Amino acid sequence: MNYSNLPIEVSIGGVYFPPILLATVSGVLLAWGITRLLNRLGLSQFIWYPPLFFLALAVICTGLVSFTFLPV
Repeated sequence: MNYSNLPIEVSIGGVYFPPILLATVSGVLLAWGITRLLNRLGLSQFIWYPPLFFLALAVICTGLVSFTFLPV
């Protein structure tokens, strides 16, 4: 595996952020949007424990975002 093109830091407005931070924020926002959609469709009544579901969904979405947008 070639790690020479892996971004170590991302600069936004002169402030440097680690790429995993941006992937985590994006994953949590995506999970929040999916949860809102499930609430509007009435499917959240089938979820046993919503906070645990949101946490698991946020971890899954963060993984998907990081594997999709972070080059490895």
